[in-house]
Amino acid sequence: MSSPSFSYEESVLSHLEKVRELPAEVQRGIAAGVDNYIKFARTAKDSALLARIASMAMEEQAKAIGQGANTMDPRWAVPAIAEAWCYATISLSEGYLDRLHAEAIIAAIEAFTSSQIGCQPSRLTTRGLLDFSNRS
Repeated sequence: MSSPSFSYEESVLSHLEKVRELPAEVQRGIAAGVDNYIKFARTAKDSALLARIASMAMEEQAKAIGQGANTMDPRWAVPAIAEAWCYATISLSEGYLDRLHAEAIIAAIEAFTSSQIGCQPSRLTTRGLLDFSNRS
């Protein structure tokens, strides 16, 4: 039987692999959206704020599902991947996931975003991310 940490990691990495099969332009858009969430999340001063950002991402996933999105739709994929990054990051200090699994998730997500957008500066500011997360 696999551990919950392993199962969660496997689920996140499997989703990332499926996203990597999408057209390059779609991958870049997803990566840019995730990168904006990550940049915003890195400004969090504590786990509570990071958890709130993860919660915002979950709300965006629910909204996307309500709009008919599936797991490969950027409206769902962006917040799902961002939420996984937040959860794994919180897990480093709170211990929700095994440390190695949390680190693997974070590394895979950051590798995906950097491979798609490189070191280009983000076009969206924190305000832009908030606008993005509030779109209907």
